[in-house]
Amino acid sequence: MMLDPSPGKHLFGVVGYPLQQSLSPLIHNWGFSAHQLPCTYLAWSIEPQYLPHFSVALRTLPISGVSVTIPHKKHIMPYLDRLTHTSVRIGAVNTLYWQEGEIWGENTDITGFVAPLLSRAKNIFSALVLGAGGAAQTCLEGFRRMEIGDIWVSSRNKSKAQAFAVGHGIRYVPWNRLEEMSADLLVNATPMGMKGQSETTLPFTPEPHRFPLVYDLVYNPVQTKLLREAEEAGCSTINGLSMFITQATEQFRIWTGEDLPHEDLASMLQEHLTSN
Repeated sequence: MMLDPSPGKHLFGVVGYPLQQSLSPLIHNWGFSAHQLPCTYLAWSIEPQYLPHFSVALRTLPISGVSVTIPHKKHIMPYLDRLTHTSVRIGAVNTLYWQEGEIWGENTDITGFVAPLLSRAKNIFSALVLGAGGAAQTCLEGFRRMEIGDIWVSSRNKSKAQAFAVGHGIRYVPWNRLEEMSADLLVNATPMGMKGQSETTLPFTPEPHRFPLVYDLVYNPVQTKLLREAEEAGCSTINGLSMFITQATEQFRIWTGEDLPHEDLASMLQEHLTSN
């Protein structure tokens, strides 16, 4: 086990705002129980203005590791001692851990994003990303690793998407012209379709001759409206649960040195999501 900085520190948690829909406590507490580890994982709903206070608590309370989610993935970085190469490239962290008395920031989202694409990589040469935030930046790093060079970005926020495209050397397409686009892969990197939010839909239905593969990073619900419409049209689809499980599994390994059984975890989450 890697429960730094001292043997007595067995407290973990997720920090974000809001956290009503987070499944991280369910996953990690399930993992601690499966491995019979004396650890517990909590949810810390921290409003942005109180993030500096949380950074103090992180160093004074017996906290061994933290998952970081929106809107703190970028803003927490200045409060850390070290950043991994991956987190610097992405410009965001989702995992905090102790190493030799210092707090490190890592990003396991990239591992989760790429994992379900690897078996299909030979057929992906172009991609359209919906969204221009941290999740979209993770997608770009994944495309770089997969050597996908033909990339477009679109967002309902025109100025943000244009700035994102210029800053990353990719192409921008207006939201109201998406029906003219086609690519090997369509990725939804926005909260569109997430449980508890209004179901904003695309101005078009993905079709297999335009988007053979549709990947929605939203995992709750597992079957979003986007994926449902894409499947009905004949597209292949990937839901966000695989990414979520893989990134959480990597977090668990960083913190404890132990692995989580992927199939058992997926079954448990599927059952939880369908019953709630």
